[in-house]
Amino acid sequence: MVADHRLALHATLPDRYARHEVLAATIDHRGRLAALVADPAQRFVPIPRSSQLRQPSRYDATAVICDGPEIHEIPLTDLNEQVTLIDTHGDGIVLAAARCEPVGIGIERYQEPVPEDELHLTHNVQVIDGGGQIQSAFYAGDGIKHLMTDARGAIWISYFDESNYWFPNQDGTRSYGFAIGLARWDCDGGQPWMASDHTPDVFWCDCYSLNVGREVVHACPYPDFPLIEIDGHGVRSITPNSITRCHGLAISGAEMALLDQHRAGGGFRWEIRRGRRQSGAVIESDRLNLLLPHDRHPTGWARGKIGRDGTLWLREDGDPRHWYRYEMSS
Repeated sequence: MVADHRLALHATLPDRYARHEVLAATIDHRGRLAALVADPAQRFVPIPRSSQLRQPSRYDATAVICDGPEIHEIPLTDLNEQVTLIDTHGDGIVLAAARCEPVGIGIERYQEPVPEDELHLTHNVQVIDGGGQIQSAFYAGDGIKHLMTDARGAIWISYFDESNYWFPNQDGTRSYGFAIGLARWDCDGGQPWMASDHTPDVFWCDCYSLNVGREVVHACPYPDFPLIEIDGHGVRSITPNSITRCHGLAISGAEMALLDQHRAGGGFRWEIRRGRRQSGAVIESDRLNLLLPHDRHPTGWARGKIGRDGTLWLREDGDPRHWYRYEMSS
């Protein structure tokens, strides 16, 4: 029988923002809740079959960083991107728009290099300081799934299965590529480090799970779900993984916990599948059924899925205000 495991309530967006729309939210590398909130009077429109909102072409918002009872606000004015992702960076933040299609380029031209001045690529990532001033902005490709910063200030971006990126060429053109998987950026943009360039035997269709730890990053890309370990020097190891359903990842040494979720009995079931690296592969050891505080069953899919070393933070679909914590040590 699969044992039950109760998640802890980790953080709640303060009541002062109860009437605000939450456009993006996360838990940062220090365990703080960070969110982008906005006055709903600016006409945010629900996206059909989604828990996200379509933002107006120009809007004002506030980035909120909650460290226990301490709250730091960063007012932002005249935003013009459909921001869906946020994380902290120093005393400031990083914002990103997940979708970023080039304007004015027909699909028939995707097979040939295109002059940079014809692409009109959007700077869909912005690094903003604690006073609300933009420090840098850069193009990071289309189809962003996760955006996470680490303790050293690097920006890790993973991608889903519709991802694409226009790579720069030395002659001033750019060439189209897809299945980007995972990239690391410096805070000033510049040329990224891309995992797909350093793992030629791995197909990065969709980076299902990402864990940005203090020293090491781990990822499990679809469709084969190998456990890929990366540090500041590059890829350290690629380990075959027998656990082929992993939507989130916590990891401590040779032990790991992978999030699985599915519909069950008319509702939703969140599971942790525990695994261990042994004999050159990840082998499943046991499973846990996750419950929310007060033994409540989840009412939607798990979202967020922020993995950092041995901790995984989750929230329910449609509720970015409450975040729950799973710890491998508990």
